[in-house]
Amino acid sequence: MTGMPPLIPLPAPAYFLSDAHLGAALIPDPAAQENRLNRFLELVADRGRALVFVGDLFDFWYEWKHVIPKRHFRLLCRLRGLADRGITLHYLSGNHDFRLKGFLEYDLGMSIHSDNMATQIGEGAVFVFHGDGLLSRDHGYRLLKRVLRNRVAQAAFSWLHPDFAMRLASDTSKTSRAITTMNANDDAEYLEFARGKFRQGFHGVVMGHTHRPIQHVEGEHTYINLGDWITHYTFGLHDGTRLSLQRLHD
Repeated sequence: MTGMPPLIPLPAPAYFLSDAHLGAALIPDPAAQENRLNRFLELVADRGRALVFVGDLFDFWYEWKHVIPKRHFRLLCRLRGLADRGITLHYLSGNHDFRLKGFLEYDLGMSIHSDNMATQIGEGAVFVFHGDGLLSRDHGYRLLKRVLRNRVAQAAFSWLHPDFAMRLASDTSKTSRAITTMNANDDAEYLEFARGKFRQGFHGVVMGHTHRPIQHVEGEHTYINLGDWITHYTFGLHDGTRLSLQRLHD
């Protein structure tokens, strides 16, 4: 094992979900999406001990000092309910998550991770990462990501009135374009990244971002891409022994 970072213990069963993009204009039926998400959270409440959001739960999330987006109020209440039941909550930043620390961390009880998360589940180590900026063609985005997450840029954005800022974010969302530009060649790059983590000693790798659900097993190693919560309704599950990709069925 080389380059293994400190591992965060995560109780099992642990669930993983990414790329719901709640509030995005491209969601064909927001009410149906919310209903399915509620069913998933009920599943976690009944069977789970940990829930990890691997980025882009919201199509845009930004916290001001005294203001949060109100359109997700019911979901936020449900998440607080999970925390109150003793379920461990983690949130990894995606490319639509611009300022997470504050309300989600202190009022909802989530652990916030600005990039990736190395965990210990059962006897195995699992690496979790949203996956944005990973591709060889993502040079421009990696620079943009550094700018958007810069403290000066975020401080400047915080001076905008929330109504204007939310409208601006909605008008400039690139969710639909991101979905259509991912392809099989990208899947190969993600798999090679996962293999690099296997060589470091990780038994499992969980990522999102591509909106393409994948489960790839090589011996004792498993890589899954979580797909999305827009068309696929797929999620990850680690039962303490095995990592797998699951689908919420009607």
